[in-house]
Amino acid sequence: MFYTSPMKKLFTDEAAAALVDCAATLAKTTATDQKGPQPLAICCMVAQSDVLAVPTALRRMDGAKAVSVIFATHKAFTVLAYQADSIKHADRIKNHLWSEADMVLLQSSVPQFTPWDGGIMVMDESGELLCSLAAAGRTSEGDRRAMVLAAHQMGYRTNFDEKGEPLPEHR
Repeated sequence: MFYTSPMKKLFTDEAAAALVDCAATLAKTTATDQKGPQPLAICCMVAQSDVLAVPTALRRMDGAKAVSVIFATHKAFTVLAYQADSIKHADRIKNHLWSEADMVLLQSSVPQFTPWDGGIMVMDESGELLCSLAAAGRTSEGDRRAMVLAAHQMGYRTNFDEKGEPLPEHR
């Protein structure tokens, strides 16, 4: 008889698809910025090293721009690569903690790196990272809020409150 260690339960492709579907449903009716309800491109990537940078579930809603698919995918990649919500990178730029030279170096080294708000970490009840979830098609802030709403509606944890604003300990 072989000993097998207990394995972490994987976040499945079905769970990723359900999360993306929830986000798309919310995007049809919910305003998360001044633009009002707008179609989005939505990307979910599971937090597994063997599939980093490969979308697990990806959707371009009718009316969303094709380039939004690229931005959503790159935001999701950035979240997993740096184990941080993408707002952290956007804030580093806004607060002048990163220079233009820093940005050029990062983006030439890792072309998928996208330091815009709109990508979030999605965690289980214990705080373990399950996946990244990102959107593009609204303002960056609106993208983030839509993803937070979807994650919370599906019962997952994020680093944001119910309005999509960073929790005090994550500012």
